[in-house]
Amino acid sequence: MQLEKRVTGIYFAVLLLGILYAVFAAVSARNMVENRTAHEGVVLWGDEMEFTAEDGRYYDTRILPPEDLSEKVIVYNTVHMFLEVFIDGKRVYVLTGEPDAAIKTTGFYWNVIPLTQDDAGKEIVFAVTPVYQDVAPKGEFYYGTYREAEHKILTERLFRLALAGIIALAGIVMLLYGIFVVKKGQDAETIIQFAIIAALLGVWSITETQIPDWIFPGSMVIVFVSHLSLMTMLIPFMLFLRHMYHNSESKLWSLCCYVNCAVIVVRVFLQMLGLYDLRETLWLTHICIVLFLAVIIVLTIHEIAVKKFTGQVKINSICVMVIVASVILELAIYRFSKISTPLGSMGFLFYITVMGIVNVRSSRRLMEQARENAIYRKLAFTDELTGLANRTAFREDLDKRMAQDKATGAEKILPTVVFMFDLNDLKKCNDTYGHDYGDQYIQMAAEALKKIFTGEGKCYRIGGDEFCAWAPYKSLDEIHEKLQILEQDIQKCNEKGFVVNVSISAGYAVYEEGVDGGGLYSTMSRAEGMLYEQQQEYKRRIET
Repeated sequence: MQLEKRVTGIYFAVLLLGILYAVFAAVSARNMVENRTAHEGVVLWGDEMEFTAEDGRYYDTRILPPEDLSEKVIVYNTVHMFLEVFIDGKRVYVLTGEPDAAIKTTGFYWNVIPLTQDDAGKEIVFAVTPVYQDVAPKGEFYYGTYREAEHKILTERLFRLALAGIIALAGIVMLLYGIFVVKKGQDAETIIQFAIIAALLGVWSITETQIPDWIFPGSMVIVFVSHLSLMTMLIPFMLFLRHMYHNSESKLWSLCCYVNCAVIVVRVFLQMLGLYDLRETLWLTHICIVLFLAVIIVLTIHEIAVKKFTGQVKINSICVMVIVASVILELAIYRFSKISTPLGSMGFLFYITVMGIVNVRSSRRLMEQARENAIYRKLAFTDELTGLANRTAFREDLDKRMAQDKATGAEKILPTVVFMFDLNDLKKCNDTYGHDYGDQYIQMAAEALKKIFTGEGKCYRIGGDEFCAWAPYKSLDEIHEKLQILEQDIQKCNEKGFVVNVSISAGYAVYEEGVDGGGLYSTMSRAEGMLYEQQQEYKRRIET
């Protein structure tokens, strides 16, 4: 529990800091673009370009078609790259970062180069300079009218966007379920942690579709949100998984969490200081992922060795293998055919769906058990005839009024008055008219007593004809007022008529620290003494 609190505090503090810096970057960072006037309308163009590379710079060259180009554009997507476009040796388009800026990258950018009729048959050259050494330009060029190119770009990515949206929506729904339905307990924490994983994965997947970049070209917010969602996803993932293992208190979990927190802090601050972009420190998060996988393997082997490989761990292991297989397959397809597929996201969606169902079922089962326990507890602490709390509940509540001082260990009792009540002539009613009438007598008295303690204090039936109650002590006048209200209600019962005269003897005592050495139980004994005197007085009146 302490691990969750500490790590979650660091996690959200850094996440908030990163979001604030992303907003600052969006306001302050400006990509510098020089372009010709755009024309409406475009279609898709293939990637048949002559490709060359020289001194870390990449060139794509071809001859433009000898046709009317007045309504044509070329759309070219760059990721962390500077771009210059030349037509017949003349530079017509430039994408670069702001000189001496703290942020080096141009982010994800859809470059739209409009063409004119004069460009027909001329050579066009795309000169690309990667911002980072480990990235290479894409070979996809869209040629045609703007609207049709836009339609092509968006429809190609629509399935991925829908998949990412489903993942994010699933996370939001589970988060609301954990907060407002499950609410408390270990199960709620597990569902909330899992929901955060799904929401972050969904957000990251949406940024990877590059549809937001088409809507907001060159936005640094999208770049930072992508990195923040990816690097902060690991912590809730670890906190979620640890609850499935019997050795959830292992220091290896703490090691992973704290190392990842440190990496997040380092990456964000290096970016804020302008020393390294988040893209350049991505390898630190990769190390965290490798460390996490190693810990999972070690702990899983330990679970198997001690024969505690539970069904939940088995399900999780299968789901993790599905994710690994889908990611490897996606990378292999991209490596050999340069075709990007959503297999990795589909693997994660499978994981989220299966584990979401498992967690929801588990939480529902625990909630049903909690409701059953609440029902059994209510039966154990409630008098069946009157609906009032019973003797067991009275003693438990009285103990709560005698809370111990943490420093001294002595009882620190709140100002309290204890009442004792006894029904007069109940035995006579039972013997003469039967127990059905005796039960009615008890129920009438219980209703009258319940009324005067509603809101402040509580009344209990502790025996056949015995009732007791406690209330916060304010003044003797208030005590007498309660007893007066009780007397008036009893009088109304007698005016309606009953087989015997309804009468209740009452006694009370206020807790006094110097007198009641046994706490409120001593106060209760003094209240019983007053009750006994009232009963004797009632008998004398009857005999007279």
